[in-house]
Amino acid sequence: MKKGIYEENGVKLSKKTLKAGDTIELSYTGLLKNSGAKDVKVHFGYNESWEDSQTVDMELRDDAFVVSLTLAKAGTFSCAFVDPIGNWDNNSGMNYSFKVAKAAAKKTTKTRSASAKKSSEKAKKSTEADDSEVAKAKTEAAPAKRTGRTKSASASRKAAKETK
Repeated sequence: MKKGIYEENGVKLSKKTLKAGDTIELSYTGLLKNSGAKDVKVHFGYNESWEDSQTVDMELRDDAFVVSLTLAKAGTFSCAFVDPIGNWDNNSGMNYSFKVAKAAAKKTTKTRSASAKKSSEKAKKSTEADDSEVAKAKTEAAPAKRTGRTKSASASRKAAKETK
């Protein structure tokens, strides 16, 4: 368990930094446990209005009440603890609240494929442009060579006629 802001009250989380979608282990060794409670439940919800609130049984393990939870949303995760006869540990009315960050956006294979496709298209266009330049240069050079040969042959015939 990571050391947290409510450790002195007996409330610990398995992770220090929380993100939506994370599964955490919540451990409680606070006031109710120290007062002899044999069963403890955790009541939790999200944000100031306690959205999606639930009350879940905790398991007594290694001298602590423990439960595994998946954080459903970003914002604030708040919790309080209750025993079977209705005694609450709610941090003197302040509850135990933890910030939950948004889950990191995952890059999909589709996005990577699109990027790879764009890179491939750019490379293809670049190669086509290079090939086009080479073909153009060959085309421009070819008539000059033919013209040169034609002029040489014509000049030779002309010279031959003059000598006759």
